[in-house]
Amino acid sequence: MQLDVIERWQNSSSDMVVLSPTGSGKSLAFLVPILSSLNVSSSSTQAVVIAPTREIAMQTFDVIKKISPSTSTTCCYGGHDAAIEARSLGGIPHIIVATPGRLLDHINRKKINLTSIKYIVIDEFDKCLELGFTQEMRDIMVGCPADARKILTSATTIDNMPVFMDLKKCLTIDHLSDNELNTEKRITMWRVKARDNNKLSTLLELLYTIDDEPAIVFTSTRERAQEAFKFLSNNKMDSVLYHGALQQLEREKAVAMFENGSLMVMVATDLAARGLDIITVKHIIHCDLPLSQETFIHRNGRTARIHAHGNSYFITSPSENVPNYVSHCNELSLDSLSLRHTKETSTATLHISAGKKEKVSKGDIMGFLISHATMLTADEIGKINIFDHHSLVAVPKAKAADIIKAASSLKLKKVKVKISQARPRLRFAK
Repeated sequence: MQLDVIERWQNSSSDMVVLSPTGSGKSLAFLVPILSSLNVSSSSTQAVVIAPTREIAMQTFDVIKKISPSTSTTCCYGGHDAAIEARSLGGIPHIIVATPGRLLDHINRKKINLTSIKYIVIDEFDKCLELGFTQEMRDIMVGCPADARKILTSATTIDNMPVFMDLKKCLTIDHLSDNELNTEKRITMWRVKARDNNKLSTLLELLYTIDDEPAIVFTSTRERAQEAFKFLSNNKMDSVLYHGALQQLEREKAVAMFENGSLMVMVATDLAARGLDIITVKHIIHCDLPLSQETFIHRNGRTARIHAHGNSYFITSPSENVPNYVSHCNELSLDSLSLRHTKETSTATLHISAGKKEKVSKGDIMGFLISHATMLTADEIGKINIFDHHSLVAVPKAKAADIIKAASSLKLKKVKVKISQARPRLRFAK
């Protein structure tokens, strides 16, 4: 799929619609040709990548920094400090990655000039429309040059293209039916019948039954996600909560702790069905049934990433059935299985009060911890996530308290830092 997109980009001047399953690498498919087309000697913004959620925007930004660290790139999204973004935009980055609302806000404030834009990407185009960003995208497109080349991506077929996109000689590259990319054959479907309409006791039993591997529990609303999270917590099943009303710090922490193995269960709304690229996820649990086939596709896309396998479970109440678009669904009876798995992990996450704006790097953090926490070795340090003013580090749970005692309140790059163990908390955005 990636080679197909790159080749056709090079051999035509057409706008493109790229259709490919979730987890198939669409980000690289559009980033590689655009990065290779940039004029890096120019001091102008040449490309805009629009993403429906801050998580997808941040993921795309991270991919750019990994494959082309010298390319000047700024990421803008709601919940992030707009003043920090404005200062970064003052340097006129080659690429801007942004959510529609925040991008339009910077445009209206004259912080972004679109007149030099040559390439426009709208990633997860259908989701941008679904989330109600039609007017924002229309206003953004009005300010872009008419000859700017466009790439739109989606994991589902786009039936009606809005007129304001003004696609020219549009070339559709469809890999949705590609057997190698399609996850259907790599996901085993299971139906679990709940004893009541609430389902939460069945969810808890299912989690204790399935293997000790990362699982995402999907619910239909924020309130339902909070209810499930509290129920699991009250029954000593540690998990993280993830939905749009959480403060940005809490969402970042939830993803980091789930990805680095500190916690194996994430309870989430369908916000997590797009943009979370965590290759270790093995189990998708539909505590609330998906409201559409598209939602089902994107939820299941969080597991069985390329060449991997996964499981998808539908918890159905006595009055519910598995959706008719789901085929080859097995029946799973919890009565015949033993509750043998605890979802306990051997990893903890440390919170360090310094980040990118304090010029802290991953190497700085590793050196700091090893030099001050002498009981810790380099190979025991797991994933390090660095944000604007804080960092999260995975370490052995058995050593977390000693590390905090040894290294807390010391200086990291001449900045006095505090270290504590990160834990899930419920703090909501205003």
